[in-house]
Amino acid sequence: MRKRTRPRRRERSQPQVEYPSPAERGRIIRQRSKLIKELGFVFIPEHRSDRDRRIAQLARRYGYRNLQVVLDNFGKLTAGRDLIGEEAFLYRSYRRAFARFGGDRPFLDRQEYERLVWEHTLLFGKRELLSARPPSPSPRERELFDLLLLQSDYWEDITPPAVPPRPADYDAPSPGQYGDPVDEFLTWGWDLERHVIEYGRNESEWRSAIPDLVRMTLDEGLLNGWPGETSSWAPYHALHILGHLGAHQVAGHLLALMNVPNDWLSDRLPSIWAQMGPQVEPLLWEYVNDQVNDAQKRSAALKGLELIAQLHPARRLGVIAGMARRLQSSSAKDAEMNGYVVFILNRMQATEAGDAILDAFEQGKVDTKIMTLEDVRWL
Repeated sequence: MRKRTRPRRRERSQPQVEYPSPAERGRIIRQRSKLIKELGFVFIPEHRSDRDRRIAQLARRYGYRNLQVVLDNFGKLTAGRDLIGEEAFLYRSYRRAFARFGGDRPFLDRQEYERLVWEHTLLFGKRELLSARPPSPSPRERELFDLLLLQSDYWEDITPPAVPPRPADYDAPSPGQYGDPVDEFLTWGWDLERHVIEYGRNESEWRSAIPDLVRMTLDEGLLNGWPGETSSWAPYHALHILGHLGAHQVAGHLLALMNVPNDWLSDRLPSIWAQMGPQVEPLLWEYVNDQVNDAQKRSAALKGLELIAQLHPARRLGVIAGMARRLQSSSAKDAEMNGYVVFILNRMQATEAGDAILDAFEQGKVDTKIMTLEDVRWL
């Protein structure tokens, strides 16, 4: 363990916040839930021409403060979601909400979380879609809404923190020991944007700590740690500084994140690989082409290639050509993976791969639950 060579910066004291009463908070949350629902209709393409007028109407009806909160979070959540890696993104969102507001709620592992989300979705959909005038949520739907901490981004400003204490019977491996400078990440917690400010500092010191950063990123004791404890978020921060450093030499080690049972981090890998640059392309192609790997996991490597092409335009044609060749050489047995390939090529507006895409559909090589030919509108 390295001896500390620099003092930690003092944390700024947080100003006291006055929160509304529980009854008033409940009223605001119900109001914002209605606003979220109505905004969903405003943003469908058919309403684009009168969008500003409709938003102004909502501001008058629900208040400008509520509208601003909902719009800010609507954009953040939409930007963070994607067909590829969405499961890890959603579970991290739940984990983060639980760390802040979990209180005495039970903590859900990923499998249980996804099961209960599906149950809530069915209850919500049945109530909303099968009636012209939807009834109030059932007790079970309300229970799940609270247990899953749904829409927490829309009420965090009016809700006092309720950091959940770690239960005595919570079972997780013991984390590793870390010295300066990476032990600082053990204190950062769920503030996942902190790296935007912090990562530019002491870059040479971070670079010398790359082995420890990799070890922290993959530390089972931290990845499975109690969300209410700041140390459990250290793998997120360590992973992102590896991207900031462009540490392409360790890119292969990070593939292990794909196999974490309660995965809440692997969706960040594509952007991290892209920061590491074109040097990681061979590794990603090897992973994409290995059919031993699950198609959804391989799709993360595809997305990494897409983002490399975005950050390094000189690599765009090479990435597109590689994906087109993959479509041409594959068979219908790999239709799910081909669906993700077409999804990425469509998002890249890769007209150069148009013939390969058409041939793949004609030969029945593409899983149409992921992409249909009609989805590729530029063909």
